[in-house]
Amino acid sequence: MSDERPSALLRVFFVIALVFTAIGILESALILYDVATHGSLASLRAPDLSFGIRSWRIHHEMRPGYQSAVVKTNSFGLRSPEVSVPKPEGTFRILLLGDSFTFGMRVADDDLIFARRLEAQLRKQYPSKRIEVVNGGVLSYCPLLEYLEYRHYLHSLEPDLVVVNFDMSDVQDNLAYSRDLVRDADGTPLFVTEPSLRSTTISAMPRLLLFEWIGRRIRGASGRIQSTLEGNPFVRDKDRYLWALDNGPSMDREAADAMAPIVDLRKLLDRDRIALLLAVYPQPWQVSAKATAQPPIREQYGIGYGTVHLNDRPFKKLGAFADENHIPFVNATSAFRGDPQPETLYFDNDFHFTPRGHEVYASVLSGAVAHSAIVERR
Repeated sequence: MSDERPSALLRVFFVIALVFTAIGILESALILYDVATHGSLASLRAPDLSFGIRSWRIHHEMRPGYQSAVVKTNSFGLRSPEVSVPKPEGTFRILLLGDSFTFGMRVADDDLIFARRLEAQLRKQYPSKRIEVVNGGVLSYCPLLEYLEYRHYLHSLEPDLVVVNFDMSDVQDNLAYSRDLVRDADGTPLFVTEPSLRSTTISAMPRLLLFEWIGRRIRGASGRIQSTLEGNPFVRDKDRYLWALDNGPSMDREAADAMAPIVDLRKLLDRDRIALLLAVYPQPWQVSAKATAQPPIREQYGIGYGTVHLNDRPFKKLGAFADENHIPFVNATSAFRGDPQPETLYFDNDFHFTPRGHEVYASVLSGAVAHSAIVERR
């Protein structure tokens, strides 16, 4: 027995050394990858030092004053030129609310996103007016977070017109964020706290990139499992556009809940006599079978390659909602489908607008603004 004990201890020591060596090798590889990708992994350890930051009030925001080779934000954390507060006398200010489409994902030149193109078109239409368009788009936002964004700080911009740009993914986003929503006694949304900010657990493990990467994967898998068990499509990619597909469920209640914060926003705007416009645009697979034809997007979201979904049910729901609540509504779908090369309005391997897509959508919005005569009345 005395001869076997050192051997057993030696084996245990060898296993422990092997585990720590493997962790060291993997961590070194991740560090090298992080350096090569300019800090793409380091942000996992310091999420509030990267482009997006966690929020106690609006789940997440963009960091004020952020600058990179691709994008920079102003003092409000918006992808827009700096905004004067209070608003200069004689300025007609338009505030755009929306998600990554409004933000201008994948378009590196600020002048090519539809906020700047809309501003240029309106200034050309109204040369005697001082028109300013503020891009309030934030990645993965929906009307709930857009309402909170305006309520908590964007109201200080004193806009004359607010445009809510509704995205087909907003229904699932609302399902996800409303799980952490706090309302007042009347049901009015108050705030949504990013869940990790509420954590009081102090980990004994070192903050290695490897552990952060594994933890992120575990949290993602846990959310997908929970979504499946609940039968509530609040997180899985393949459920993201279910309600907008030809063979998808109508999701009437979920869609109505996603639109409801727009009414709360309208109440805030009505008090200050600020105009509201609800706008919607189609996803690439609602326009052309050839749009966004390259992997991985269509497979990731369960769309199908070479497929076009011409079900207009979601647009009709938005139109009916706008009519019921007396909100001006513009649908850009016909403009996109009628384009001579609709597939060029979206990136081949990403569902966001190309610069051409931004130009077309800006033209639709400028036409709606001109039709409303809001600029002349102000």
